[in-house]
Amino acid sequence: MVDQADAAEDRGDEWIPNQSLDRLLRLPLPPPRICMRPWWFPAQELRNPLVFYLEAWLADVIFGADRARIPEIEWMSQALLLVDIVDSGKSVEITVFGRPRMQCQVKRMLLNVASWHRKHRARAEKMKQLEEFLKAATTCPQTPLHPVT
Repeated sequence: MVDQADAAEDRGDEWIPNQSLDRLLRLPLPPPRICMRPWWFPAQELRNPLVFYLEAWLADVIFGADRARIPEIEWMSQALLLVDIVDSGKSVEITVFGRPRMQCQVKRMLLNVASWHRKHRARAEKMKQLEEFLKAATTCPQTPLHPVT
């Protein structure tokens, strides 16, 4: 970009960073992710999917808000995942395609990660309540409960 700015100054033009941004904005958008069976996944494993449900906030934490981690999980587990929002955004339906053993393994792994995140969130809420309690306790005048004699 510095080279472009130098070249623009040599020509007598004033280089504006917004010009490159406008050029990028005019480019066509990348195509959407097409749900196609990967080359490594056998077609006969699409017949009996395993379906379970999680809270939507857990799915956002596990898979990312834009579901960017799904391909990585699919590749590592050799199972296909579909994550669909149901119940007006409060929960998600997770469909796992693959061998029955892999389906159970992926479900167990996702439920364990979800359990960890639930515990972590509950602990964070307890810590926040404790902090609020301690702040409130320090603002009150300190009076001993039992007189010292």
